[in-house]
Amino acid sequence: MSDTSKVYPRAVYLRNLLVAHVTGRNVNESDYHKLRQYFMGLPETSEIVPKMVIEHADLPGLWHSMRYNYASHEDRKAYVVEQFQIFLDKIAPQGEQGSASVGSAYPLIDEEKLHAVWSSASELVLKSPDVAVQQMKSLVENLCYQLLKNLKVVPDPQEHDLSVIATLTERSLLLSPGKKHYLVIKQLITGCGGTLASIDSFIVDRAHVNYQHSDDAGSAGLILINLYGSLASMLLAAWRVRELLQEGSMQR
Repeated sequence: MSDTSKVYPRAVYLRNLLVAHVTGRNVNESDYHKLRQYFMGLPETSEIVPKMVIEHADLPGLWHSMRYNYASHEDRKAYVVEQFQIFLDKIAPQGEQGSASVGSAYPLIDEEKLHAVWSSASELVLKSPDVAVQQMKSLVENLCYQLLKNLKVVPDPQEHDLSVIATLTERSLLLSPGKKHYLVIKQLITGCGGTLASIDSFIVDRAHVNYQHSDDAGSAGLILINLYGSLASMLLAAWRVRELLQEGSMQR
């Protein structure tokens, strides 16, 4: 296998680019062409490239195909994620395959991973703001699935709305095993709820703004990236506090 330190992130980027495209956001089509040729020409990946990539030489063709078969943005997104799952699992670096929830194709998310993705998205935002935002949104989604799995909570497999999944994660984290630090968790969850509401409001506002300059679109994208990063940080912090509660209960 070629250097997976480059192959795997490029595949995740391609998936995120397609998710952004099929959910109505602007993406860099040149990147799609380059990555499509890259994976179809790479001996190790040419036989396992997702069918949707092989069949569509350009993004307009993909959009035309999907808009009639998948009515909603969430259905289209779920289809892209499903198409890429096996591909990403097969090229994942050792130790990353299967470590995240089904459909996520992400390695285990901890503070180091969060800051690495956050930094990467911040660098990408001026070039491809929608893809950079999708990168952070995907991280938050996969963190929620990871925490729900740890909490032994099974989400609705048909539910793909981040607000619903994040809210379920927040409520599940509040079911703590003791009173110590409960207030801390509650305050963190309150912060998560406020941040999630800010994200939803800003996305609505952003949809009605026609940015005249790429710098404006980049600035708006950076706001969303930081909001998603803040949400992920608070969710992780709440989980860490909950772990302390569990360890304390076991020691008693």
